[in-house]
This record gives sequence, structure tokens and C-alpha cells, in this order.
Amino acid sequence: MIARVFPSKTNMSPTDENAYFDAPNMFTPKYDEVHVSCTFSWDIDKAKRLKEDWQSRSKAEVKLGGVAIDGESDKPFISGMYLKKGITITSRGCPNNCSFCIIKNNLKEFDIFPEGNIIQDNNFLACSDRHRNLVYKMLKNQKNISFKGGLESRRITPRIAEELRSLRISELWLACDNDRDIEPLRKATEILKKVGFNSQLYSYVLIGKEEQRLRAVREMGVMPFAQLFMNYKDKKTPYTKEMKQYQRIMSRPAITRNIFEGEE
Repeated sequence: MIARVFPSKTNMSPTDENAYFDAPNMFTPKYDEVHVSCTFSWDIDKAKRLKEDWQSRSKAEVKLGGVAIDGESDKPFISGMYLKKGITITSRGCPNNCSFCIIKNNLKEFDIFPEGNIIQDNNFLACSDRHRNLVYKMLKNQKNISFKGGLESRRITPRIAEELRSLRISELWLACDNDRDIEPLRKATEILKKVGFNSQLYSYVLIGKEEQRLRAVREMGVMPFAQLFMNYKDKKTPYTKEMKQYQRIMSRPAITRNIFEGEE
């Protein structure tokens, strides 16, 4: 039996009884192995402490790994292991090699992948027609489908929009990382709205000290989700307490909607 230990809890984290977010206690079951999984570089110190805690209080073999430790994986995804059930990854890597992004591996498509209604691929639309059709076939049996990994706006075409329209989608996530992304996002939004996507459209928006991109995205009829740029090479983030609080507020759709509607 394997325990999985995470230094941070997110809405993507596993929720089963063998997932932990702290040190073990006297009631913790015995395990054969303990995997401490670290996704973010700013969690590395805590992940190392958790490894020491589990080593000192457990007779199991304790391993430390994850994206922040080992880099991006190129192996097939295991459902429910390090992300909660319902999430699936059908491909790894991305061909874009953006300077600000941790994803540096070339695109790799998997013919066999777990079923799930939440697609978390790095760049699903960069995949071949053959692979996308394989994924669509799996998704025909799913409800409340969400492309949470984000769809690249520049790759949205009328044909792609029609492919997506054939699925029971609850959320389509795009991205606006800089000002150069605004026009591609606007064009993608227009294409998607023509086939009926409206309230399902969301966009990750990288923000700094300004909020212009948030406003630009909201004016398109897309719900913005604020994110702060995090340098994966650094353990510390240079943002003030006020900026972090603003990001948290503007990453909650209900609050964001009320703020912008109140200004109209």
C-alpha cells in the first residue's frame, strides 16, 4: 500500500484516505511506500521536511519526487494517484517552448489513457487530429467535461469549435498570459460563441501590478481567473500581501463577476 503526501492542497489534489498533507500521527496506517509529491518549487522545503517526518515516524520506504523535483514527466498518466479521480492526461509536453513556462518536453501523445471528464493536457489542441478524435471518442461517455489545462487560443478554428460543440462541456479554459494574447483570445472567443459557447468560457490571466488584462478578458464575455507569475526556479515569490490577496479575490468567479458588473 502506498501513501501519497503533498505539501500543498489544491482543488486537483486526491481526496482518498491514502492522501496526506501533513506529517503522520499515531493513528496513521502502516504503508509499504510513501511518495512525497512536490509540484511547486516554493514547496520544496516543506516537501523535504515532510519526507523527514515520514522517515522518522514510519518504517516505509519514503520517496521524494514530483514536477518541482524531477521535472515534467513523460510517462503515461495514472488516474487518482497524484491528481484526484476524474482528471485525465492524454498527452504530455508542448511544442511552443515559451520562456515563462516550465513545460519544455516535446509533445507526446498516448494511445491509452484513463477515462475522465477533466482534461489536464499541457496543450491538447497541439495534438494530431488522430489523437484528438481518440480523446473525443472517450469523452462521448462523459458529462460536465472541462478542459482545465487550457486551450491555446491561436489553435482555435471553426472546425475545432464544431468538434468541441459535439461534447457535453461545462467549462472551456483559455489563457491570456500577456498583452499579445489578447487579440488571439478575442478571435477564439468569437469563434466559440458562434457555435454556442457563452457561459462556459473561462480564461487564466497572468497579472502583475495592473488589471487591464482582466478587464479586457471580461469585456469579451469570458470569465477571467487571475494568476500571478511564479518562477519555478525560485523558492520565493516577490509579491506583496496585498497583491496575493487581490489575486485570490480575482480568482473566484462569483466575486469577479460582482466586481465588474458593479462597475457597469
